[in-house]
Amino acid sequence: MKLTIKEVILLSRPRFWMYVLGTFLVGVISSGNLFLYDTTTTLLLVAFGVFFSVPANVFIYGVNDIYDYQTDIHNAKKIKYESVLPLEKHRDLWKIMVYLLIPFLPLFFIVNISIKLALLLFLFTGLFYSATPIRAKSKPPLDVLFSAIIYVSPSLVGFFITGNTNIEWLAVFGGLVWAFGMQTYSAIPDIEADKKAGVNTLAIMLGKKNSLRFCLVTYVISAFIGFYYVGYISIVFGLVYTAVVLFSMNNNSKLFKYYTYFPLINAVSGAVLFFYLFFKEIL
Repeated sequence: MKLTIKEVILLSRPRFWMYVLGTFLVGVISSGNLFLYDTTTTLLLVAFGVFFSVPANVFIYGVNDIYDYQTDIHNAKKIKYESVLPLEKHRDLWKIMVYLLIPFLPLFFIVNISIKLALLLFLFTGLFYSATPIRAKSKPPLDVLFSAIIYVSPSLVGFFITGNTNIEWLAVFGGLVWAFGMQTYSAIPDIEADKKAGVNTLAIMLGKKNSLRFCLVTYVISAFIGFYYVGYISIVFGLVYTAVVLFSMNNNSKLFKYYTYFPLINAVSGAVLFFYLFFKEIL
């Protein structure tokens, strides 16, 4: 059986595309070098922008779907909200991932060491979050750490491509802490399916109530770190995310429904942050 284009697009999670592309763009815009790029830098930004759209998402979610197959067939969230790729199509998926990554391979050899390291960090965590022998997703707290790095490392790639190396590591830490909360919250609806498949996660280790408390703490911490850089806009973001968690605490039966709102909340928050930084740069 051959994979269709529709199946490839679906498994790449279109609603999550902005999670890696968005952080890449935020990394670019936060570098402070806007409109000062030479031709080579501009071409690299365009090329990596394309990479962090469909190819990168097919890679991280394709690997996830292959190694999570035994979990996914028991996961109501995966069956109803996403899709489970038939086992006989996994080999074709590996081929498609390779075909999508090969055109970008030459870029690795022409970028500087900082970009190489950030890119390797993304590829390593994207692969071994799900793949054996590490399979970080079943080894808490590596599950939230690897997931956070997957979503934050593209910002480092974008930042370093612009030529700026004076990175604010506190801001990076704030992004990681926010991603800790996002990953833990998204794992809560998977608790029962993961237990059946023998997959351990931080959400399972903490339990539903403590996982929600953990999410609450991470969003508060990241909001206060963000306040140092972008002011009250970060507090607004923090209030939105903590409100979702508090609603989930008060009504566990609707947690999955609240979970489905996260892609929209994340996309809007990311867009607001991007344009805030953009106008801050040009005004």
